[in-house]
Amino acid sequence: MNLPFDLRTTGRAKKPLVADVARELDGADIALLGEEKGSKAPALKRISDRHHTLARHIAGGMKPGEAAIICRYDASRVSILLDDPAFQELLSFYRSEVQAQYIDLHAQLAGLSADAAMLLQDQLEADMDRPIDERKLSPGALMEVTKLGADRTGHGPQSQSTNLNINVDFAAKLEAARRRVAERKQEILP
Repeated sequence: MNLPFDLRTTGRAKKPLVADVARELDGADIALLGEEKGSKAPALKRISDRHHTLARHIAGGMKPGEAAIICRYDASRVSILLDDPAFQELLSFYRSEVQAQYIDLHAQLAGLSADAAMLLQDQLEADMDRPIDERKLSPGALMEVTKLGADRTGHGPQSQSTNLNINVDFAAKLEAARRRVAERKQEILP
């Protein structure tokens, strides 16, 4: 049976490609290809809560791609925002805020650690004759505060890691298993 049309089972019908020549290209057209087209995203007109959240995440050290997912932005939109002057100003504001919080916490921990170390020293010197249960804070508690403060201010103990590689000869074990299987086949089959 001959049909007057092509029977299509998938996709769209093919359309012929049609092009008209408006004019011939010359050297000036080729030179224009290398120039910047000047396409630039429009500047932010209003900074929304999502913009603030995105800026806080990025300023806090999160990668832009991760922050984009959390804030429900497309990665290309975040890239455009990172070039926007208003968003850059917002980022610098949150970065300075994060830096101020870090400095404040660092100073507090350093002071707390120094106070605990001095208290420990004073208490140990003054309370040598008193029993431990009559002291205000135990030396163990003061030592823990001192360790915590030293650790958080970069003066804590250094940890070392040891890598242990165990090489198990799988090839030899596999060969032995194959020999056992072959021996058992020999026993079963005469």
